[in-house]
Amino acid sequence: MHTADETPSLPQPLSEPDWEAGVRRTTQEGRLLALGPAPVATGERAADVNAWIRRKTDGWLDLQHGNLLFGAEFALMFLSLFILMMLFATAITVDAYLQDGEMTWIPYSVVGGMNMLITVPWGLYMHFLGNKAVKETPPVRLNRQRREVAMPRWTEGKEFKLPLWNDTAAGFTYIGVLFTIGWALTPFMNEYSSTEYRNSLVLEGLVLLGIELLVIGTYLFFALRLKKKHDPKLVYKIYPWEKLVAYIETRQDIGPSLMATHTVLTLAIPKPDDPESALAAASINVGHETAGLAQWECIRQFMENGPEACPDPKNDETLVHYKAKCRQARKEMSLLPWLGKKVGDWFFQRYLAHIITERRIKTLALKSLPEELKAWSAPLPKEQWAKPSEALLSLNQQLARAYERGLKFTQMGPVSGWQAGREEKQQQKRGRGRFRA
Repeated sequence: MHTADETPSLPQPLSEPDWEAGVRRTTQEGRLLALGPAPVATGERAADVNAWIRRKTDGWLDLQHGNLLFGAEFALMFLSLFILMMLFATAITVDAYLQDGEMTWIPYSVVGGMNMLITVPWGLYMHFLGNKAVKETPPVRLNRQRREVAMPRWTEGKEFKLPLWNDTAAGFTYIGVLFTIGWALTPFMNEYSSTEYRNSLVLEGLVLLGIELLVIGTYLFFALRLKKKHDPKLVYKIYPWEKLVAYIETRQDIGPSLMATHTVLTLAIPKPDDPESALAAASINVGHETAGLAQWECIRQFMENGPEACPDPKNDETLVHYKAKCRQARKEMSLLPWLGKKVGDWFFQRYLAHIITERRIKTLALKSLPEELKAWSAPLPKEQWAKPSEALLSLNQQLARAYERGLKFTQMGPVSGWQAGREEKQQQKRGRGRFRA
């Protein structure tokens, strides 16, 4: 989903008078179908085919895409690897004790060092990378009570670079910490040295490691505070619902040996001084124009007819859904396939992954939103709710009758042209009736 501080180009200047719902245009990359301004009924069934709906209340709807569960499972996979490696070290230690009658710490030193050097850092890195991705992909929020759309964008400015820090410095720092950890663990592998000598080496390694972590931690603490202060800030642009630009674009990407077709649903707020660019935009790959219309109807139905007319957010990433799937699998699967599934569930720590994902959806993603958006999202007394325009109500009534007669939104062309032609035909019928009278 596109929500960055870029200024994506729109398919044509939106100031042109013929840009409206129903318009079809051919672009350099493919073709598009306009859905707004004037969010008229398309006659399609509302379906959240791409799981774009993340949260829904009586007053507002959040659109936020992304497979958060996969990221959590991938990070927790390293926890399983850590446990398996330590179990392997335990097995070797027990086997050596049973054969020789002596306890050795060499397997724990080697495996524990590998875990500290590789498994733990990568697991933590993937976990925090997932948290960062959630914070940097804020939702689009639609408020039906105000009939407005809040579109996220990042304030203009370059990303703040940490002083004295780059990929090379990070690499050397990582290698230095790994070397110090190895120094602290190596004495356990030498069974022939005295206990005092080994303890002194371990103490020296731990002291050096503590100094390194203190220096690195202090630097990153102040550097990240500076980065947070100077980085582009998340802001929301509030825009009237009935003026929101929306379209479905089908593009053909042709490469040296591959041709792929992509269909994207886009919501955009045009720049006031540059109608060819968007002030803020959000897009999602819908796969087909019909699926795009169904996805658009989810949004339109919520804004026009309330939360009951809009599908609920999918619960695939909730712990309740995971438990229900496990109970269903136990009923339907035989013993061996079910055991295989449980092994896979444990390896990817899916129970814990669902807990982390729910926290990210319900807490982390909302924690970084501006206070202005929270105030804007507060419920209003019903007498203060914004009302749809008379023009939109009249147009939707006419379209509903047209759909009952079997007409299709995708075949009708521009709504205003169809409406003008309809009025002209009605006048001609009335004229012929008066002439016959």
